[in-house]
Amino acid sequence: MAMLLHIIRKELLDQLMSLRFAIACVVCLLVFLLSSIVLTRDFREATSTYNMNRVMHRNELHQRTEVWSLDRGVMVDRPLNVMNILVRGLTPELTESIKVQAGSRLDFPKNYEQNPVIALFPSVDYVFIVGIIMSLLALAFSYDSMSGERESGVLKLLMSYSVPRDRVLLGKWIGGYLALIAPFVISFAAGLLVVLTFPEVDPTAGNTLAVLALLLLALLYLAVVYSLGMFLSARTRVPSTSITVLLLIWVTFILAIPNMAPYMAAQLLPVPSRESVDREKTGLRQEMRVKRQEMVKEEQERTGRDDVWRDEDFQTKMRALGEEMRQYEQKVEESYLSKVQSQTRWSGIAARISPLTSFNLAAFDLAAAGIAQEVRFVDALKTYSQTWQNYTEEKQKAWREYMERQRGSDGSVSSSSGDMAQLTVDLTDYPRFEFAHMSLLDRLSEIYLDILLLAVWNILFFMLAYLSFLRYDIQ
Repeated sequence: MAMLLHIIRKELLDQLMSLRFAIACVVCLLVFLLSSIVLTRDFREATSTYNMNRVMHRNELHQRTEVWSLDRGVMVDRPLNVMNILVRGLTPELTESIKVQAGSRLDFPKNYEQNPVIALFPSVDYVFIVGIIMSLLALAFSYDSMSGERESGVLKLLMSYSVPRDRVLLGKWIGGYLALIAPFVISFAAGLLVVLTFPEVDPTAGNTLAVLALLLLALLYLAVVYSLGMFLSARTRVPSTSITVLLLIWVTFILAIPNMAPYMAAQLLPVPSRESVDREKTGLRQEMRVKRQEMVKEEQERTGRDDVWRDEDFQTKMRALGEEMRQYEQKVEESYLSKVQSQTRWSGIAARISPLTSFNLAAFDLAAAGIAQEVRFVDALKTYSQTWQNYTEEKQKAWREYMERQRGSDGSVSSSSGDMAQLTVDLTDYPRFEFAHMSLLDRLSEIYLDILLLAVWNILFFMLAYLSFLRYDIQ
């Protein structure tokens, strides 16, 4: 045990006194502080935009006076997520306004006026810092852990004390890993302190625990990359060869595979474009309009009256036709979503060959900014769409009944009905959209597979490093 502690201490001191440790401290502190300031200011601006949009959309709805204006739907604003300060997630904007209409019709905004240069550079958030910057630093700390000391003769001197090789490997792993994560943890804590200085940031207990879970997730991911570096170092004789091979593997597994997997899945499981689906739904609506006009014309010819809309049986037929159209549209939408989900599932399976994919997906879910959260949000919008449809139908039915009571024997509306109040509608009681982000337990239930994969990668690379070091030539 004493020898293990001595090896850990030696490895830790060697790393702490090296130039790469000083560079790691400067890089980590700089990127975490800048990221915290920039992303928190973005969140503050999004908070102002969110509050302003809510007031504007509520006032616009209250100003409607015609009951048929309810068919235009209602604007719903995406609730803010304070965890987006650390993890931007899947959504391009922190908040956005979505038009919700009856029949689960959701119109998401298209950012045509966004600065196109922004798309050229990813957000430097927690996921980017850990997944890209810290993984490169992990390689820098581990690439010469074996080959470097073999070249300098230190490893030969150490093995002359008859220390078991497994103890040497474990001691060097622990010492080097502690040196790697020290600047990361300190810089991460400094970034959090900067975030907490903004009054708009009010973290809950669940989000606080989620932040701690994000930290543990990053430590697990960095352990995978560090173990990979030690494995390659134990397979090479000189550090230059080790770093060259490691960079090639890093480019392949960290950059190429996660980015190529969605394109491969798209080729194997093609999905129609959103525009083609919308055109198909528009064609269905056009067919229904033609069918409705034909039914009105046939009813007028059969009854000899123009005001066939006053007939209750005919209104029932029209409502049945409208429901049929909504069912057709829903089938088209469900078919499209099923293909999208299938493509997403298989691209995720292929991309998980890379440890970075598991880290990214788990981090997104922990921050309530991943696929599961987006599905819940869209489902909530669809549920609200049905609520809005029911509210619209109730208002329109009440309006028609009121108009029937005010209609005279000649079919005209009496002008003494009180300043034409019957032609206006009060929308102050409209149903509000309510949505809560995933609880911490729900988030944890989504990431167990990715945590397991990262643990497997870690064990695999460490065992490969151990087996390689057992046969490593120290001469």
